[in-house]
Amino acid sequence: MQPDPTFLPPHPVPMASVVPVPKPLLRPVEHPDMSGLLTHFCHRSSSQTGIPQHVAAMSAQERLASILWSGQLWAFTTHSGGDPAVCLTEATLNGLGFLITRRQYQPWGLVFDRQKVYEAGGGPVWYVRGDEYYELRQTCSTRAQARMVRLDTGSSDWLEEREWRIPIAPLPGPYQAAVPLASLGVVAVLVGDHAWAATRHDWAVSPVTGRTEYLPVVPAALSGIPRWWWSSAHNQFFALQPY
Repeated sequence: MQPDPTFLPPHPVPMASVVPVPKPLLRPVEHPDMSGLLTHFCHRSSSQTGIPQHVAAMSAQERLASILWSGQLWAFTTHSGGDPAVCLTEATLNGLGFLITRRQYQPWGLVFDRQKVYEAGGGPVWYVRGDEYYELRQTCSTRAQARMVRLDTGSSDWLEEREWRIPIAPLPGPYQAAVPLASLGVVAVLVGDHAWAATRHDWAVSPVTGRTEYLPVVPAALSGIPRWWWSSAHNQFFALQPY
């Protein structure tokens, strides 16, 4: 069956110690070719630039597990330059399938709440004509540069990616700019293997014995989160039960 957006859990409840700050609300998505969810793919089969070698050497599954256990999404400098950024797509389910089958994205990633991404500083990229792109780059901030994507006929046309980015100010020294998963409203996980689980052994209370034991556990970010499994045999997503 196709994943049902109504199956998604509600927004996370803020911690009691945090005083909520009113945020401007985006208009609810009603257009059938737009999505109220944003997806971060962990890997693309084509060559990638701007990421550390140890990350480039990781498989999509390893990257997803690393994101889940660290509880954060690292931001990297894109072809646009400027500040490091986390990249996402607002593609619908059909659009995600297109990116997987036709544009070499691997079916591993995380799906976020659009409003939460906006509140974290995210927004659509600016597709700028090539004859205006370099002029604008000279006058805008490094944060704004991170959102700009050059649109040139034949050589640079990325409109189909329907991209959003979250620019993050670079940190000094060896520290990596990142966005906490908890701030983005994780609503689903994309997996290319229905049997995959990002488990590791740790001390936890056994649901069988009720005692603290050394057990395989899943990251907290996946608790109660639906899985969208991409079946390459059927070229479509199937909704699986949460971990």
